[in-house]
Amino acid sequence: MKFTDILILSVILVGGYSYFFNKDEPPTVNEKLIAQFEKYKTVRKGDWEKGEVIDSVQVYTAKTDYPAFQSVWLLGVNEASVMVVTSGKYPKIEPSMALGQCKNLAESVMDNRADSIGNAVSTIFTTAVNTFNEEGKKVKASAEIGNTPFSVTVQNIDSALTYSCVIGIS
Repeated sequence: MKFTDILILSVILVGGYSYFFNKDEPPTVNEKLIAQFEKYKTVRKGDWEKGEVIDSVQVYTAKTDYPAFQSVWLLGVNEASVMVVTSGKYPKIEPSMALGQCKNLAESVMDNRADSIGNAVSTIFTTAVNTFNEEGKKVKASAEIGNTPFSVTVQNIDSALTYSCVIGIS
């Protein structure tokens, strides 16, 4: 074989190998969401931890700590959520802090900071909080934001008032 024949054969073999074996898989839905959470500065990319694989979907969790509350984030199968556990030290401002976390969840998942999203989250959240204040027991309020299901649950877990927000993902 001549040098040019070997060179051409090498290029064909390397190109064929690259074409068939060196393809990067596209990011999963949850990996895309992690990038969106980073984009909106909701949760840093490095804060996410891999959990179990459920129905062939890698589940991720993250925890963020603040002086008045803690947030536990979940990217699961068909939904993302945040649970805000309050300290009880700042009862007048804790609901607004939890509302902010729920808005961040919706905006990050929907990849949009439109006022309509924040307003819809506020309405659902306020309904849940007002009902909880009247009834004093676990309550859930749900509605759709666009075509995306969103729910807020307010409850006491031990002595901590807890707000949970869940949004559907596809």
